[in-house]
Amino acid sequence: MKKILISISVFFIYNFLNAQSNIETACYVKDPKGNARNHNVDFQNLNLDIRFEPEKGKVFGVANYTFTPLQQKVDSLFLDGIKMTVHEILLDGAAPKYKTDSAGITIYFSPALTWETKHTLQIDYTATPKKGIYFIGWQKPITAKTDDPNRTRKQIWTQGQGTDNRYWIPGYDEVNDKLITALNISFDRKYEVISNGNLSGKNNIDENTITWRYAMDHPHALYLIMLAIGEYDHKDYVSKNGIISRQYYYPDRKDAVEITYQHTAEMMDWLQNEVGVKYPWQSYSNIPVQEFLYGAMENTTATVYTDYFLQDARSSFERDYDAINAHELTHQWFGDYVTEYSGTSHWLHESFATYYSKIFMRTVEGDDAYAWERRKEMLAAINADNQNEYPLAHSQAGSSRHYQKGSYVLDMLRYVSGDAQFQKVIKEYLLAHPYENVSTYDLQLQFIKTLGMNLDWFFDEWVYKSGYPIYDVSYTKNSQTTSVTVKQTQKITSTAGLFKMPVHLQVFYLNGTNIDTLVWVEKTETQINIINKNFLEVAYVLFDPGTMVCSKVNFKKEFPELMIQAVMAPNYIDRYDAVTAMKNTPIETKREGLIKVYHKESHFAIKTEIITQLINDTDKSSLALIKSALQDKDASVRQAVLTSTTSIPKKLIKDYEAMLNDFSYVNVELGLRLLCKEFPAKKEKYLAATITIYGMNKNVRIAWLEIYYSIDKTKHIKELVDYAGYSYEFRTRNKTFDALKAINYCDTNVVNNLFDAAISPNSRLAGPARGTLQFFMQTPEYYTLIRKTFDETKWEDWQKRRVEVIFQGK
Repeated sequence: MKKILISISVFFIYNFLNAQSNIETACYVKDPKGNARNHNVDFQNLNLDIRFEPEKGKVFGVANYTFTPLQQKVDSLFLDGIKMTVHEILLDGAAPKYKTDSAGITIYFSPALTWETKHTLQIDYTATPKKGIYFIGWQKPITAKTDDPNRTRKQIWTQGQGTDNRYWIPGYDEVNDKLITALNISFDRKYEVISNGNLSGKNNIDENTITWRYAMDHPHALYLIMLAIGEYDHKDYVSKNGIISRQYYYPDRKDAVEITYQHTAEMMDWLQNEVGVKYPWQSYSNIPVQEFLYGAMENTTATVYTDYFLQDARSSFERDYDAINAHELTHQWFGDYVTEYSGTSHWLHESFATYYSKIFMRTVEGDDAYAWERRKEMLAAINADNQNEYPLAHSQAGSSRHYQKGSYVLDMLRYVSGDAQFQKVIKEYLLAHPYENVSTYDLQLQFIKTLGMNLDWFFDEWVYKSGYPIYDVSYTKNSQTTSVTVKQTQKITSTAGLFKMPVHLQVFYLNGTNIDTLVWVEKTETQINIINKNFLEVAYVLFDPGTMVCSKVNFKKEFPELMIQAVMAPNYIDRYDAVTAMKNTPIETKREGLIKVYHKESHFAIKTEIITQLINDTDKSSLALIKSALQDKDASVRQAVLTSTTSIPKKLIKDYEAMLNDFSYVNVELGLRLLCKEFPAKKEKYLAATITIYGMNKNVRIAWLEIYYSIDKTKHIKELVDYAGYSYEFRTRNKTFDALKAINYCDTNVVNNLFDAAISPNSRLAGPARGTLQFFMQTPEYYTLIRKTFDETKWEDWQKRRVEVIFQGK
């Protein structure tokens, strides 16, 4: 037994050193921003007392830390804290020397602290942060009606990732340290206050104020600390594992609860079963907020998400919260429970969350939707690799790699290692690093530890290097053999080389049988001979069926082969590829076959592709297909007709007019715009039919007002201009900016609304606002108005800097 153990140890050490050596030589693109930051103490606990003056955007806090020096002697400590006013600091109850600057606080220890000792640190401070914590709706009166779902709401919420909690909490604001936190938040009792962990109590301070006490049981990174304050109700969902998921919503949006959170309980149980590790925290919640900077954020136990996804059945038709909900819940394991050491390993957060969300949604939407999601991921990954040479394991890899490409890489990793073996590795990877920091190498090494499987080659080409394989595939056949030639034709560079992957080759015969051959493709050219023992007639050949490998495949096929593949291929994406390959085939040749495929399929992607190929065909069979598509149960199929139509056939006018009553608000808007453009004489009829429909974020109403302006330039213009203002959430405002540009309307109120938006911390509002201002500045009279308004406005320095960029180069 001892000899066996020694042999295993040597094997692990050899592979560890071998893999480590590969990593050192695999830094093909330097990543100085991805290095973990040095720190000289280990923080164990933070107890934070916090209160606000929301009208002034002001934070008053007392941060109480316990910590232990990591080094033999520590004579100073730097804490991140952007432009904070420090009133007092106490170290173990005594006042140390300290200094502050715009970046933070330096505290001096005299005598120096020594390792293996524990200390307390208290910081009393004030901050007026411009990042990290956001005060929505407090600065100006809100004039929108109180029952308007798109009105601005008074809220306070935080967004700590990447390193923005340092704007309102003094501390070590990096990913490579974890601590147990508790927040005591004092605020107006009219509002709900939410933070990480369990609500341990509420204390009445006075008749208007309550202190809410939240506490965590386990350590997490500082950037994951959150709070959200607003007017909320909630509904609790209990999973089979006993975890209560508290789902928040606005009191006037109770109609949105069941649709928004429809899969919450089951996804908790599914994820726990899939990864093999119990949910690692004591509670979970989702909180919608306005003006959020992103789609959602996976704060520990409490996800904050943009309230666009708080949707009723009709609004959710375009895109619901399910996939994002699953993504953020996955982060509770991948990102919160195990956390990257540095940005180089950021893919260990986002790729895993994207991957498991995709897998969960497969259980909800089916295999075809899953295949289509993978195709979108692959296209995003290829596009990113066409832009630059950053690998997946790089802090500047970008969202398309960290999310989509990484998710696809995990698909391939599972494909290479096997389903059950992949699951076992992931389970043991999580269990090996509870509430700890991890790097890519920890995952790589886990395959060796768990399976004895050295996947250095895989990590080298897909994680540490960039690029993707380009396969040129061709074949010849005779009565006995199908000979397939595969060439790798991608450009070979220092950061992307030849790829080594197992690939399936399938030869299908006219009698319905097939031969499946697994080959390793790793050379510049690979030839495979597939023996046809029964002398069967070849129907079509598939290289990498289901597109298991992230790649571009050039495989020219004749129309008869494509049509058989479009009808008969087992995998959805192979049928889709056959249909798209017919783009340049004459209509007369493909019409009948495409119509047959259309009626056979249920998922929208293939149907949409067929619609785009037949939309301008005047043959009665194609017109019948378009008529059918306008009545399809899938809104995306109906939308494909509306977006592809260049001219409405007379025989289908009534079918297009029916879109004005479509269940999808997007389709109502598209239909209204298309019909008014095609038949301007009927404009008032179409406007009358849609006068009471407002839509999601007022998309239909804003389109209505834009079109009505061509009839009467004064009657409803004030309503349109108001929607661009402070009283409405940012998506409504952005749609209004586009409408104002379309009608080329600008006045003083428009300019002031745009200036207000241009100083927003929400880049998804500020950017479009600045772009709209620059659009209007192309007109001399509007330029004069904008310049005059800017000069007469009293700006704070930071506001002026954000707005004056529009004048650069003018």
